[in-house]
Amino acid sequence: MGRAAALKIGIGAVLLIASFFQVVVPASMFAPPQDRLFGLALVPVFALGLCSALFVVGGIVAGEGICDAFGGTSLWDVVTRSPLMLPRMLACGATAGLVLEIVGQWLGRLWYYPWWTSWFYALVLIPGFALYWLLIVESYLAAKAVLDAVTRSRPIRGTVRLWPVGGLVLAAFLALSIRWYAERGLAFGVTGPTSTAPPFGYAVLAAAGVTLLSGAPVSAARHRYWVPFAAIVLAAAVVSLTYEVPNAVHRQWAYAHFPGPELPGGLPVAMFLAWPLQYVVFLALPSALLPDLAALFWRPPADAGPAGIAAAVPPYPGASREH
Repeated sequence: MGRAAALKIGIGAVLLIASFFQVVVPASMFAPPQDRLFGLALVPVFALGLCSALFVVGGIVAGEGICDAFGGTSLWDVVTRSPLMLPRMLACGATAGLVLEIVGQWLGRLWYYPWWTSWFYALVLIPGFALYWLLIVESYLAAKAVLDAVTRSRPIRGTVRLWPVGGLVLAAFLALSIRWYAERGLAFGVTGPTSTAPPFGYAVLAAAGVTLLSGAPVSAARHRYWVPFAAIVLAAAVVSLTYEVPNAVHRQWAYAHFPGPELPGGLPVAMFLAWPLQYVVFLALPSALLPDLAALFWRPPADAGPAGIAAAVPPYPGASREH
């Protein structure tokens, strides 16, 4: 392991550990009365937001270090090929995050933000999901780099075109959702739970439709390249446990309407099982919007390593893989 990779992993680990500070924050800081700004509880939002930011940044930095240590391609490698790639990737990430929020929160009513207000939610929604997308993708690329280093894979040639099927599946999801809300009425529940919610299967159907918009995941499965799917499960397991369990203490976000039993702290078992679906949405939708990322996410290193990225994304003067 190189010194730069070890430094990144070390810095990332320190930030991740610091994010667990929310677990030991005194409960009195979250008890009423609270100092509020236009209805926003300042101390809880600041404390939980800071810890969440530390976790996200720490995960991104540590993921970069793991990619470097195992010879994988990270998002930084892609960004350094062209100055236009970062805003394009963030736009794709924000789009994927907005789609997830519409499906899971606005329509699915599966989670809410008890300490937030509507105006604060609108303020942080897009930039927050752009940063959160970087965490999800970097954790996936780190897991993929580790698994690629210990497996052999054949090159993938060609891509299956399934976006019409994906469009039909999404149309079915929208039709079912419109019918459900037409019978019961539509009301947003951003800052608190609602009394009812559509069947959980609707959200699963939407995730399947988004996945099929890009043929890259299906092409990987068709060529028996299972590393991306194993990396999704591995990354989702690690990130969900280290992110969700501390949050359950004071709940910057909370869950509702997930089927099945709950663990201590009100954490639904189905929520943990659904975490890989989040990764699939965050990887598949940008793959459809930005084909350069499809090779990075769903192909083996021989197809999507630095040489593959160099062919897909023209470099700008002074760009280098060394960072």
